[in-house]
Amino acid sequence: MPQERHAVAETAMIEYANLQIVRINVHLLRSIVGQVALPDQAGLRTMEISSVLVEIETGDGIKGVGESFYRSLDDCRFLAMNVKALGRHLIGKNPLDVQQRWHEMYVQAKRSGGYAALSALDEAMWDIKGKVAGRPVYDLLGGKTTTVRPYATFPIERTSEQLVEDAGWLHSNGFLNMKIAVGHGVDIDRRHIRYVVERLPEGFRLAIDANTTYSFDEAFRLGQTASELDLLWFEEPVEHLSIERNAELNNRLTVPIAGYQTYNTHYPALDLLRANALDIYQPSLDYAGGITAAHRIGVLVESFGKRLVPHTMGPVVNFVASLHVAAAQRACTLIELPVLSRDLSNPGTFHAGRYMANVDEIALQKNGTIAPPDRPGLGVELDWDAIKEVEVERLTVERG
Repeated sequence: MPQERHAVAETAMIEYANLQIVRINVHLLRSIVGQVALPDQAGLRTMEISSVLVEIETGDGIKGVGESFYRSLDDCRFLAMNVKALGRHLIGKNPLDVQQRWHEMYVQAKRSGGYAALSALDEAMWDIKGKVAGRPVYDLLGGKTTTVRPYATFPIERTSEQLVEDAGWLHSNGFLNMKIAVGHGVDIDRRHIRYVVERLPEGFRLAIDANTTYSFDEAFRLGQTASELDLLWFEEPVEHLSIERNAELNNRLTVPIAGYQTYNTHYPALDLLRANALDIYQPSLDYAGGITAAHRIGVLVESFGKRLVPHTMGPVVNFVASLHVAAAQRACTLIELPVLSRDLSNPGTFHAGRYMANVDEIALQKNGTIAPPDRPGLGVELDWDAIKEVEVERLTVERG
């Protein structure tokens, strides 16, 4: 029997040794959820989840999908052009050699800044690789390890009293953790989080995200309160590129410092790990370099005894790719699940994913866990009629 399986695998390798990418379709999609407003170091910014859905097609008719986004439809138009420009380097090449393709794209992206485009294309090639192998992507990354639970990101402008009610609502729907935005001023934030924490359901915890709003002194003052209240973490308290400042906060405060969603690739992670700048690493697959880079970040993080919590504020296919990485990482027990409206019947369902026909497969389960689809590749079944309703433009890359 083992010899038969080896023979089948060997035949498949020979059959797909010359697999080639012949076409890349780039779909610009408008947001299907409303805007949210967040404080950051430049003031108040709005964000929506328009996206660029990438579909890579091989000469054998095998297709893979990936997705990335910027914060507005106009910015996503620029991203779509980036995907087209970077994608031309993949035409005629084998998508199964994902790591080699990643490095070929990286040589281009590190000069052009096209990391979001690289990310979506990388995800699509992993999807193809899984479909060819007949295995889910998490299996190709080494298989499932720890159980993963979602935490609710709740970036909606709410009063302290309303957030207490919201926490009860999330808790009743299976969540154990919630993250809210801060950055409205240290004294305001201190009063706000103290009021909320003192009224949370039993066993329910709070994390805060400053989106790099604060100076070091301000972040330290708020971090003292966050430490006293035993918050889950303090995310992006200061400028993310200031390794020294983040490290000082992480060493002087007991609340874990979190970040990394605004870093590209796995390469900078080593400097932050050596400096003990973060306890929690939150790569955004749509920006860090897709599955390849995020998986490498997870391996580095685990070797330093830190935690991986993928940042998934974005579109649904990218969320599914993040679930596959999370499932295969020993350092990961939590993943972000954006809850962008209070008017939801089930906040445990990814409501920005209406064009994923099998979106229920990635919903919060009754036992409080979440997992990627147990299907070949990413396991995403797209509803193309729903995509047509939100498609603004389509670009194509092909030979000639």
